[in-house]
Amino acid sequence: MNRHQLPNDAPYSESQYAWLSGFFAGLHSQLVSNTNNQTQSAHPVHILYGSQTGTAESLARDVAKSAKAYGLNPIIKSMDEVDAGALAKIDTLLIVTSTYGDGEMPDNAQVLWTEVSGDAMPKLAQLQFAILALGDTSYDLFCQAGMDWDNRLEQLGAKRLHVRVDCDVEYEELAQEWIQTVIPSLAGSHAAVITAEDTKDVSQYNRKNPFPAKLLVNRLLTAEKSSKETRHYEISIAGSGLNYEAGDALCVVATNCPKLVAEILKAINAQGNELEHALCKQFEIKLPSKELLKEIAVRSGNEELATVLKDKEALSHYLWGRDILDLLLQNPTATFSADEFIALLKPLQHRAYSISSSGKANPETVHLTVASVRYDAFERHHKGVCSTFLADLTDESTEVRCFFTPNKVFRVPDNNDLPIIMVGPGTGIAPFRAFLQERQFRGAKGKNWLFFGDRNAATDFIYRDELEIMEKSGLLTRLDLAFSRDQAEKVYVQDKMREHGAELFGWIEEGGYFFVCGDAYHMAKDVDKALHDVIAVHGNKTEQQAIDYVNLLKKDKRYVRDVY
Repeated sequence: MNRHQLPNDAPYSESQYAWLSGFFAGLHSQLVSNTNNQTQSAHPVHILYGSQTGTAESLARDVAKSAKAYGLNPIIKSMDEVDAGALAKIDTLLIVTSTYGDGEMPDNAQVLWTEVSGDAMPKLAQLQFAILALGDTSYDLFCQAGMDWDNRLEQLGAKRLHVRVDCDVEYEELAQEWIQTVIPSLAGSHAAVITAEDTKDVSQYNRKNPFPAKLLVNRLLTAEKSSKETRHYEISIAGSGLNYEAGDALCVVATNCPKLVAEILKAINAQGNELEHALCKQFEIKLPSKELLKEIAVRSGNEELATVLKDKEALSHYLWGRDILDLLLQNPTATFSADEFIALLKPLQHRAYSISSSGKANPETVHLTVASVRYDAFERHHKGVCSTFLADLTDESTEVRCFFTPNKVFRVPDNNDLPIIMVGPGTGIAPFRAFLQERQFRGAKGKNWLFFGDRNAATDFIYRDELEIMEKSGLLTRLDLAFSRDQAEKVYVQDKMREHGAELFGWIEEGGYFFVCGDAYHMAKDVDKALHDVIAVHGNKTEQQAIDYVNLLKKDKRYVRDVY
């Protein structure tokens, strides 16, 4: 049996069987191109990517490989490497873009999008384009960035080569179909055979084939009386052939909590080893899909749920703290057969964590800094899927299936003499621990400044011993701390930025890089506002001049964020 196929007797409904078969399918289809394509004149095809974590960039490179194999001349660039004037000169454009946050453009696309969406943008009647959009259907504004680009280019008079394709988290098959359709149509009818294997990852271990790693260290970082539980993990990748850079993410494929699986089986009045295995290993059993929510509302007659499903904000408030089991227990008249229930679930997704070690300093291990999610709600104890898989269900005998996601933008600068400023409260410190290890390994002479904070210094000052040693040795030039609950008036990292704004602006003027990691919805926005304020005040700039200054930092990849 092909390892990507499900056995014919797999215990799923017909629709779910088809779904899972696609989920595990490899990229087996073949592309057709010209055997003599190397002798043909190469038509330039511009490929722009908007990427927050690296997935869209990786896919864009797959598009470029395919285009080159067809005798085309792919010109691949990040969206922050192109301005509106350059875009107006392009005649063939392929866009691969993710959607970030609540329907927003990725960071590297913001400046170009602002130009393109403005009234001064010229018409693009000469342009033909196609768009591959990446998203997650668990968010309301699914693939919104791709939709916005598609609509705006049409408004500007550009012509579609192919209808936009919107990919969910299981993007490989749809993306490959898009590549196999769009690229041959650009190349014409002459062909030489290449296969999807030509665009696969170099490593044998990837999203479809995770490496079975072993956990070496599981250490509690927060004190016993802390209101949080943050842990340090060290995972062995010895013998895998895998390597990583500081700034990359490790994606962990977790197993669902057996106790939660048992409770869900009881709630739907079902049993069976195969079903139990599927709920443990293959399906998301915490966050309900929209399809499941709708069916629970209909089958239970729950008018409140039916009402909030029509309002994004109300639904978000309603679901806060609730999981699938809560919904089943609160709506006992909504009954499902095992097949019906499985068909309404989403596949279990890996969880991505910013790596807290340098691959050069630690070639055989990868370190993670993870906050364990635990809370009580609706008369039940709730746990995060992957954070407590690592904390509670993993020991030295457990396989930790994992793979790396590169983040080629979130990198220590090549120039070892340039200063770097790192803002990472809480577990946002993770990549900056890696950055500092990297700078130490390189013998970099550039200054290093870390803004860190959490709730209380006595219980939440994680990696304190390491940071104090780095500070004493001179590796860490400045360490500014913001523990919000240690005084009557809360103090955050953005407050410390403003307090030391003159020196902060000075470091940036020296060519410094500004990095942010952590919460996207509050911290990152507050830090961004503080950065603009510091530049306006200490750079003696107007509000618009400060915006332009920050946009230039972004374009030069000197202001980079790893936020979630």
